[in-house]
Amino acid sequence: MNKVMKGFIVAIATVGIVRFVLSVSGFPNSTVKFVSMSVVILAGTIYFSFATPTHKGRLKDAYLLILPYLVIEVLALGYTWVTGHQTIFHAQEYSFGTSIAAHTIGHLVGGLTWEPLFLFLVMEVIWAIYMGCRMVAGAKPRSA
Repeated sequence: MNKVMKGFIVAIATVGIVRFVLSVSGFPNSTVKFVSMSVVILAGTIYFSFATPTHKGRLKDAYLLILPYLVIEVLALGYTWVTGHQTIFHAQEYSFGTSIAAHTIGHLVGGLTWEPLFLFLVMEVIWAIYMGCRMVAGAKPRSA
């Protein structure tokens, strides 16, 4: 794992912790929603689409980008489950009316299956567009 990936992992975890602390401290969800792990994950997705030379590497990067999100999300939902204290992590707009148990299990399963695979798909699309543009411009394609 390179230094840039470690930086993204720390950034995602830090943003998630700040989001949790703000939420349990009583800040309104309308404010807390701007502290977004998704934005950091999106930045990492775009960066690693270009920086990682292989498909296998991008798949690994997708899992590594989702991992801190998964941990923070499941721990925050676990907090709500155990204490009954509502946080932004189980707010109506994010839970779609599901129970706390279903929401927590859904994130655990999704974080290990479709969420990183979706990021991988986005990385592959970005990479394919990038490589297509390079080829149109006459540059020799990199191997994947």
